[in-house]
Amino acid sequence: MLTAPPPLHVRAAVPADLDRLAALRAGAAAWIAREHGSPQWSEPLDAAHALGWIECGATVVAMLEPGGEPIATLTDRPSGSPRLWTPAELTAKARYFSRFTVDRRYAGRGIGARLADWARWRAALAGAELVRANAWRDNPGLHAYYLGYGFRLVRTVEGHRSGAVLEMPVRRTPAAGVHEVGEVPLLR
Repeated sequence: MLTAPPPLHVRAAVPADLDRLAALRAGAAAWIAREHGSPQWSEPLDAAHALGWIECGATVVAMLEPGGEPIATLTDRPSGSPRLWTPAELTAKARYFSRFTVDRRYAGRGIGARLADWARWRAALAGAELVRANAWRDNPGLHAYYLGYGFRLVRTVEGHRSGAVLEMPVRRTPAAGVHEVGEVPLLR
């Protein structure tokens, strides 16, 4: 019998979360290398870059209880990279997800899907029609995860290591079991 994913509590990331975000990334990188043979995220988190996304309100963390340890994170941006998306694609009403990571200790519990559902709903609130993500070209395991969740592979951009670009429609209803803690900004 399948059990429902645990409730999630989402809040805006703060600078004090940087060490935890770096640990989440390092854990994901080790797992990706071991299980899928991909070097995705093998470089340490660029703290200055991550801090910029935190300070502008684009990065969130998810916890199993309010005030608990972050077990997942996601950055939601209102614009995409012209190195990955065509000029015509960049005119679409879309949100761009990146740095989507779940602590491997909580894998298989539906936390990633629940956080993505919440972020897709928030994208709709921001006026988007699509959400987009990209992954390293040499990480078919991550591609399979995104495809299994409902993304479609748009194409692979040659010459860009993170060039597998994917998209899917936003969610029009709130995600069940996700609670916002404090103000969670919605960048426009």
